[in-house]
Order: sequence, then structure tokens, then C-alpha cells
Amino acid sequence: MKTYKSHIVQQEVKTLESVTCDVCKKVIPKDDFVELQEMVFIEFIGGYGSVFGDGEQVTLEMCQHCFKKALGEFVTTFYVGD
Repeated sequence: MKTYKSHIVQQEVKTLESVTCDVCKKVIPKDDFVELQEMVFIEFIGGYGSVFGDGEQVTLEMCQHCFKKALGEFVTTFYVGD
């Protein structure tokens, strides 16, 4: 048998309000589902010999329009629907 003791825990909760493209600075509000789902998020830690620096955290949040403009010619697409 499990026995539990109840207690109240106060906790700060963050909720998304918007995302800003790091390139064009366009603010995408939380209710713009189409633009939010198409955002590109890159996050990694630079490894040994990285051009970004060893152990540096690298982040990028880019809207679909800036992503296509910057890298569209290198992207391969194919339909994966039913």
C-alpha cells in the first residue's frame, strides 16, 4: 500500500507569448499557429575546434521566410502526407 502526504508547492510557470525571428526580427504571436509550427530552432553546444568556440551554446530562431531565403537552394523537399 502506498501512503502519501499532501503539501503545497509554489512554482513559477513560463508560457509562450511570442517568438521573434533572430534574422528579420518579426514577432510571431503565440496564436499564429502556421508561422509558429514552421519556425526553425537550432540549438547546440560547440565542440572541440568549433568555429563558434569550444563549449559555447549556439542558438538560432528563424522564421520560415528567412530560412528559405538563406538556405532554400540547399533544402530538399518531398511530400510525406497520406
